[in-house]
Amino acid sequence: MISALLVDDEIHFIETLKAICSKIEDIKVVGEARSVKSGIAAIKQHKPDVVFLDVEMDDGTGFDLLRSIEQIDFHVVFVTAHDKYAIEAFRFSALDYLLKPIISSELFSTIAKLRDKLNKEKLSEQVSVFLQNMATPKQPNKIVLKESDAIHVVNVEEILYCEAGGSYTTFLLSDGRKITVSQNLKEYEDLLGSTGFLRVHRAYLVNLSKIKKLDKSDGGILILTGDVSLPVSVRKRDALIQAISNLNA
Repeated sequence: MISALLVDDEIHFIETLKAICSKIEDIKVVGEARSVKSGIAAIKQHKPDVVFLDVEMDDGTGFDLLRSIEQIDFHVVFVTAHDKYAIEAFRFSALDYLLKPIISSELFSTIAKLRDKLNKEKLSEQVSVFLQNMATPKQPNKIVLKESDAIHVVNVEEILYCEAGGSYTTFLLSDGRKITVSQNLKEYEDLLGSTGFLRVHRAYLVNLSKIKKLDKSDGGILILTGDVSLPVSVRKRDALIQAISNLNA
């Protein structure tokens, strides 16, 4: 049974969330709170498996609440109205979030994911990454990558490139490590595009700061730090040349 705590200052939203949760047989709402202060107390009292946490409340934010918790040993599902930078930070940190108004199917999907990952060993790190990225929302500096048996916190600048493998993506890091996650490359192209990454081939997303040289022969070969060679597709070459020029501007 998954124990859940609801922290939100909108009474009608809490009632809606409770009603939806009541239809899920293995989740039990153990408490509710309507402010940051009462939320902190409720977490200490109930020790829930998951906290559904509003971003904006009358006496502060959900982020203030998390900063006040010394040991985060519960899952966090943020609940928010649309906020571009917050949502991007959630994605970088691999944290779950729901947009208001809540759609039942999205909550069911979130609970299904929680069942599969009630391993709490790196929850504090994930939340820490999220709070760091929220401090610099236009340039997140860390990303959480989840393998089937491990969670990795990676500095974005450590990534050499990402390689597509069907519905999976493999991250190649500057220290030689490889991390494979179960999201496709397009998702990371969207996520990392604003942090200096460019799709140079249908199979490769490259960290522009790691480029040493572009060999224009044979359609294009990109040389990265560590003398790693990657092909460049013809239709991506002009965009790559422009991106390299912008780096040197």
